[in-house]
Amino acid sequence: MDPLEDWLEGMQPRLAGLVDFEWPDGSPTDCSPASLARLEAELVARIEPGADFMERVAGYLGEALLSAAGGCWAWDERRGLPVVLPDPELSLSAVCPAELVEQARQHRDGDEFGRSCRDLERAVAEKQAAAPGWTPSKQPTPGLDRELTAPRSAYLDRWLAKHAAALPAWLATYAERPELWDFSQKSLDELEAAARQLVSRPAGLAAHPEFAEGAAWYLGEVLRPAMRAQWCYHPGDPDGDNMFVGRPFLDQLVPEGTVAVPFLLLQIALADREPGVLRHAYERLT
Repeated sequence: MDPLEDWLEGMQPRLAGLVDFEWPDGSPTDCSPASLARLEAELVARIEPGADFMERVAGYLGEALLSAAGGCWAWDERRGLPVVLPDPELSLSAVCPAELVEQARQHRDGDEFGRSCRDLERAVAEKQAAAPGWTPSKQPTPGLDRELTAPRSAYLDRWLAKHAAALPAWLATYAERPELWDFSQKSLDELEAAARQLVSRPAGLAAHPEFAEGAAWYLGEVLRPAMRAQWCYHPGDPDGDNMFVGRPFLDQLVPEGTVAVPFLLLQIALADREPGVLRHAYERLT
């Protein structure tokens, strides 16, 4: 896998691990200057910080810098490390969060992260003074950022059209009572039963791609109007660490909105084996 793609796929679990296992209690997790100061203090306080912790800190720092100056992640072949490229309108050089983490450990003044962020903020302010109304643009990080409008995806358009057209044939193959598949919450019991009849374990779902893809589409179409969500898709390896990559998912596309990956909900139903798992998921998500 491309190293940048691998880095991006791991970003959501990387930052989740930072917040869940490493973050000081009561500290903000909003990419603010205060959060950077508290995280740097935690880094400096550790005599021998582990590699996982330092990677998580670099990921969070990079996202904070992108929040300040827009732009995107890139891969520096010379360094062999991910770097942040600020919005090209700023004409700034790439910043390597991993190197800033190491510099923070060496300097130990507690303001390495803050200085880097302020440098970017000054560049943004100068650009805005010269071009009123301009704001930096950040490329969404899969699993972390959600835009107010769903990004266009030729793959997703084809996927949705394919499974909508194939539904009658799919039902004829997999449904015992196709007349009950009316896109209602109650019909999810039929979907759950069909999945369990074909597949005995969650890991086995991927071995039946025709069923799995059609089932994920149907489940998503039941959930979508009730959630008031949109289909979204981020290309990549569907078996990576980031559950939002490689499989179509539903996103409410509002701050703090709900996100659901139908394929994973099907796997949860197969793991549970109790009746009504998908109906209960519907209630929780809507």
